[in-house]
Amino acid sequence: MTQTEEQRRKDDDIKQSKTELLSELQISHQELESQNRELLETQLLLNQSHKRYADLYEYAPVGFLTLNKTGHILSLNQAGEELLRNDREFLIGKSFTDCFFDIDHQAFIQYLQKIFTTSGKTAVDLKIKNADEQFSYIRLESTRMCDNDTCLMIMSDISQLKKTIHLNHNLLHENRRLMKELFHIQEKERRLIARELHDELGQWLTGIRVENEVILNNTSSDSMIAISARAINECTHKMNKIIHEILHQLRPVLLDTVGLVDALSELKRQWCAHHPQMILELKLNGELDKLSEPINIAIYRIVQEGLTNIYNHAEATWAQISLSRENGIEAADNCLLLTIEDNGKGYDIHQQFRGLGLLGMRERVIAMSGTLSVRSAYNEGTEINIKLPMEHSNYDEANLYPID
Repeated sequence: MTQTEEQRRKDDDIKQSKTELLSELQISHQELESQNRELLETQLLLNQSHKRYADLYEYAPVGFLTLNKTGHILSLNQAGEELLRNDREFLIGKSFTDCFFDIDHQAFIQYLQKIFTTSGKTAVDLKIKNADEQFSYIRLESTRMCDNDTCLMIMSDISQLKKTIHLNHNLLHENRRLMKELFHIQEKERRLIARELHDELGQWLTGIRVENEVILNNTSSDSMIAISARAINECTHKMNKIIHEILHQLRPVLLDTVGLVDALSELKRQWCAHHPQMILELKLNGELDKLSEPINIAIYRIVQEGLTNIYNHAEATWAQISLSRENGIEAADNCLLLTIEDNGKGYDIHQQFRGLGLLGMRERVIAMSGTLSVRSAYNEGTEINIKLPMEHSNYDEANLYPID
């Protein structure tokens, strides 16, 4: 190979190398341009996302604040400015508690310590007072940041919520007071009706029976008059028995004379006489003879309604009434525990029940400041547990509108 050919081959190799290098540079350039476009698009999306989240933070309906461990404000949004009633420039670097005319400093300090010593979200409700001596409530929900030196705090005004809670609380107390008064009036009316039935209707039935005896004593025993008189005598006897049962339902005499224990025992006896197909057990424990009249009436009526519900709905063959008295360390802790249970068909307690019996029982329990719970399932019977305090509260007008 001549020197000229050698040089030509080298030139061709260099030219080819340049061509390949140029091609690679072009491809790299295209790839860089494509990556640059993607980066620009991503940057645009990030900017848009940042703006959205910045707007969400800035214009959120609740206050967002960043605080350090000493409780000084590092940043806040527009709602935070409005809640703290000052400009952002003035609030940045200021202690959170110094932003209020009056606040529980100790409660906030303890809350701040809890934020930085526990993981997860912590919350507290604080009562504050402004310069006009007006009270309001704020709720703080905070989370420690990753750097462990700052926390993100969500601040919201819950004054209206607190007012609504107080209003509902007052309405509940008023409703209990009215229900208690309603049951008192109901028992008073029942007592009056029972007295009228006993005094008026009872006297007339007695008069009919006396006159009927006179007719029987002055008539032949086989005459039509005597047969009719004996029929009248039988009717008056049945009427007298029915009236006696009505009187017992309206106002059990034993409840007024000998107390709750004997009244419940008599109720059991009558129940078993009318429902011989069902076994009824009565278990009484503790001192139950010296209870107040309202508690005696409430227990008796609840048991009455419970037995009626069992007969009407349970399809049970066995039922049990358990009443016991529990004495606490203090007199205010003394209570009565009443359980009404059966082995009937049961029901789904999560479904709406149209019967008024359980509702009436619950209203009586609530009126006595007690609690009622139900355990039941299909084919597993029903158990009603009631707890009544021995010394229930009387809600008067002074208690209905608490002043904070």
